[in-house]
Amino acid sequence: MVSAPVCRWNVRRSTSTLAVIFSLILAWVPLQADVARTKGNSFGADVSRIDGDIAIDFAGSIWVMPANGGQAKQLTDGLIPAAAPRWSPDGKSILYHVRTAGGSEIWQMDVATTDSRRISEPGYHYQDASWYPLGERIVYASDRGDTGLDIWESDLPTGLSWRITSQTGDETEPAWSTNGHHLAYIRQSGGRHALILRRRGEPEQILIESDARLSSPSWRPDGSLLTFLLHGEEGPSLQMVILSDPPLIRTLATGEDFFASPVSWRDRMQMIYSADGAIKMRDFEDRMARRLPIVAIVSNETAPAPRVVLRRELKVTNPPQGRLVIRGARLFDGIWNSYRQQMDVLIERGRIVAVERRHDWDDATVLDLGNVTVMPGLIDSWSRSPATLAEGTALLTYGVTTIVSATAKPGFDLSAWEDEFMPGPRILPAATAAVPATASDQPAYYLVRISPAAADVASIRNYVAAWHARGVPVVADNRAAAMRVGAGIILGADPLQADARQVQFSQTEQIESQLQPTLISALADAGTPGILTLLNSRQATLLGQVSRPGRRIAGNVQLATASSRVVAGSEPNGLAPGLALHAELRAIQGAGLTAEQTVHSAGKNAAAMLGLDNQIGTITPGAMADLILVDGDPLGNIDDLIKIVAVVRNGRFFSLVSLLERANETTTVE
Repeated sequence: MVSAPVCRWNVRRSTSTLAVIFSLILAWVPLQADVARTKGNSFGADVSRIDGDIAIDFAGSIWVMPANGGQAKQLTDGLIPAAAPRWSPDGKSILYHVRTAGGSEIWQMDVATTDSRRISEPGYHYQDASWYPLGERIVYASDRGDTGLDIWESDLPTGLSWRITSQTGDETEPAWSTNGHHLAYIRQSGGRHALILRRRGEPEQILIESDARLSSPSWRPDGSLLTFLLHGEEGPSLQMVILSDPPLIRTLATGEDFFASPVSWRDRMQMIYSADGAIKMRDFEDRMARRLPIVAIVSNETAPAPRVVLRRELKVTNPPQGRLVIRGARLFDGIWNSYRQQMDVLIERGRIVAVERRHDWDDATVLDLGNVTVMPGLIDSWSRSPATLAEGTALLTYGVTTIVSATAKPGFDLSAWEDEFMPGPRILPAATAAVPATASDQPAYYLVRISPAAADVASIRNYVAAWHARGVPVVADNRAAAMRVGAGIILGADPLQADARQVQFSQTEQIESQLQPTLISALADAGTPGILTLLNSRQATLLGQVSRPGRRIAGNVQLATASSRVVAGSEPNGLAPGLALHAELRAIQGAGLTAEQTVHSAGKNAAAMLGLDNQIGTITPGAMADLILVDGDPLGNIDDLIKIVAVVRNGRFFSLVSLLERANETTTVE
């Protein structure tokens, strides 16, 4: 049983007029006291059929507020992000999702005790969970099958589960009618969206099909109609389909910033929904809705001291002799915003010593690769460590020359891939700490990831402060935990969900929002644009890395943060190292960044986060001689980044063909 403590209620600072927007896209704001929050962004609301209380998800926590609004009570502690609450038919428990970098789980809470337990099976992604109205069963979307996301149902007392849909594409957001006879859900396939109705004993029926996204189906209690959201070019609108013969589609409400959450019905005439930063109540026949007041007291600890990342100096190990010039048609140095034409890169003893216009060189070997793009080697800021020497060389075939990893075997030689016989990336050690003690006696890491579920907030916060005092950045698994314990880096996509929107800040908030979190991406999954093309790349095919990743993220994430704060990290997506980073880069661009910004996420952004500015991630005098040579235009098309011709690692030149040959060897790291 996992206990979910209730928050403190001693209010040291509050205001009824300050509308501090609760957004998953807000910059991290380390407020120094408890704060009254009166608005939110991209949250959901569900009404209990028993007493009318409303369950909501604010700032990564589940809250319950009275039927007519007022002060909300926090039921989960916010260290692990909880979302999408759904009341059980008897009003005694709440179903909700726990989101992690590895995916989403289903949890059930006893409202009287706030004790919670996971009820989903590990190893799969779950979303859109809700109750079957006539018994202790739940329905949800999951990737447990082999046809994308399908609708599944589970019986909680027996633990038995069964699949309801198995069509090509994704079936999501299931909703049972109040009598438990009919099921509605959303199907997405081939870029088209459809609202599907499956009546008991009848073939399924397409109620509406659209190029625009459809979401959030909900049954009116009398079963006469379904409401849903249509996400058009002018914003979302609340629609209804009257279940006549034939069905009739009508617009119910427009002009509001509807959040992607189903309408919750109190009875056949009154509905509750979230829009415009608030919870709204509307009678079915009314043209206008009214807001329900919300006051949520959020606990914030003392703000940490400004974070200063320790400046590190990398050393060249076993460098080659002589001088080498790398020449290509275009150079992207990772500093300028465009290509530089006809440039030469001079390398000596493993470092870049000059970047100059093309000319003749004395006492240097010139490698003219013709019409290629010369770029900095890629950095994977949170990677799974390869297990064999050959796997390290496989990483180089993807242009990955530096990885940060907490999973290297004990005693592993971090310089194992520095020579010319079995080369691989530079490994920067990191750590994952489950139960924090003290940072002072532990080894020097480049990143430390915390697991906040294993200790109290005060001890974790002290632990984070100790690492910050040493100049070591700290990673939290979600934004809610980062806010509570003072971590400045977030692992995974949860803080920046698909329906998050940029909001206007007050003058005070604009000043506070200068302290933004860095996001290590962990975005890629089976829904990433171009993932199948990537699995058919030359490297993936020849190395046998063709397994498709699972689903981990609900919807398409849109990054609404400064691009300089996005860093590519791949470990959670489960693909083979190297391939995993390219999947992340495609996911990052798919989330709204330009190709240039995407390249920076595995270049100068990562180097800055690690305290290695101008040593890796850029091509500049004094930097490590880690380069990739690409046959294409990655700044125009990020897909070209996989078209690697050769890699320079530690000042040594390796063709892709030679690396692939070496990678097929089977030498094991002991």
